[in-house]
Amino acid sequence: MVSLGLSLSGENARAGAPDPRVAIVLLERTLFEPPRLAAMQRWAGAIRRRFPQAELVPYVWHWISHAREDGLRTRAARRPAGADHELGALLASEAATQAWEITRLCVQATGSTRVVLRTGTSLTPGALGRKRLRAFVEARRAEGLGVIWEPEGLWESETARELARELDITLLCPAFEGGRPRYERAGDDVLVARDVWLRADGAGASRRIDAGAIDALAMHIDAAPDTTVVFTGPRALQHLGALHAQLDPSLLEAT
Repeated sequence: MVSLGLSLSGENARAGAPDPRVAIVLLERTLFEPPRLAAMQRWAGAIRRRFPQAELVPYVWHWISHAREDGLRTRAARRPAGADHELGALLASEAATQAWEITRLCVQATGSTRVVLRTGTSLTPGALGRKRLRAFVEARRAEGLGVIWEPEGLWESETARELARELDITLLCPAFEGGRPRYERAGDDVLVARDVWLRADGAGASRRIDAGAIDALAMHIDAAPDTTVVFTGPRALQHLGALHAQLDPSLLEAT
């Protein structure tokens, strides 16, 4: 069964008529500026009215996942208690535990059973990075939460896939690189891999995904019907609609 989703941030979190095509919404705003509980509850309610069939999944706050060198802190108007060196790159510290409480309130407001963890270049594929990721996943699992992992930086696709399988977590990978489809093998219709979620965003200033890239996603779904595709960027809903129009309705999770 195919699931089509959106990643909502400030650039595409607009109001509109109820849209039942969307099966999952990743709340990217919570990566950068998680709202306080009451505001989060209001926002989650508005998203549910907009996308009544969708599961809502918050991102982990970047103060937990990203170190200073990853560059997200300059965009933050709010920060947790603690020194900079006590936060980020999945470091285990009292400050990180307090920061997690902010994300946990977002989870509470949405009723989600999982979170999205985007990691930057500060979490490397070496032994320390793997140890920190494993500890984070185990801590969330002890709370009854699953993890969707979106690695950036030095992680090769196969390395990330092997670790995701080992930890039994979902892997979210970009479907395109520089606007071009990332095929698993030359001559194959599968993008990246059959067992990962695909993040679809356009290239260039317009962030537009062209018809050829939409066709590539549709061909991937033909080859791997149990696929989740998450669209992001200012044209995310437009791109989702273009792919939705190409698919057999019997394949779709949200209709």
